[in-house]
Amino acid sequence: MEFSRIGEHTIKCVISEEEIYDLGYTMDEIMSNGERTQEFMNQIFDMASEEFGTDFNSGIKTVRADFLADHTLSLTFSEHPATEGMMEHLKDIVNGLLNSLPAEDAENEKNKKGRTTAKKQDMVSVVMFIFEKFDVAVRFAKMIKGLPMPFSQLFKFEGEYFMSMDLSGYDEHELEKMSVIADEYADDIIAGADKRAFLMEHAKVILDDKAIESLAQL
Repeated sequence: MEFSRIGEHTIKCVISEEEIYDLGYTMDEIMSNGERTQEFMNQIFDMASEEFGTDFNSGIKTVRADFLADHTLSLTFSEHPATEGMMEHLKDIVNGLLNSLPAEDAENEKNKKGRTTAKKQDMVSVVMFIFEKFDVAVRFAKMIKGLPMPFSQLFKFEGEYFMSMDLSGYDEHELEKMSVIADEYADDIIAGADKRAFLMEHAKVILDDKAIESLAQL
């Protein structure tokens, strides 16, 4: 089991199927969304609280569970105050990706922030915006078409639509615009090339390239 903090408000826990069994739960119980699921999550919150010295039980607002191809469960939970939304979540994810860069690259990123001319952040940040309805994904694409067009794909998995984007090269101003629009249209957001790899293997690929441009034309 591995805990990591993604920015100030978001925590990630990766736990194997074997570790879930060791805690006294089965995968079926975890997926049932019942009483045992809540018991399991409370136990994870307690362990995270011990790891980071913060009481997460009282502040958790959203939880995202992703079953990965290597039989591990990735839990991402946010303790955002109610007044904060997608903007802070997206910043947390991007900051987490920046923090994961090698030390030399990360230092270069910090140096860029001190320059007077706005320069693109040199990072690889694969982000997926999740939509419960296709028409909402279309409206989202129409709203962001004025921004620089990243490499984008559209997947469908378990009834939800995943808009995958590579936001490397987006500067802070562009990220802010993107997140304001996402706050209005997207139901959730996840990040990481591993998530995209999982979707490419298990989800239905609706648009393999230029998903934003294609949806914006509908």
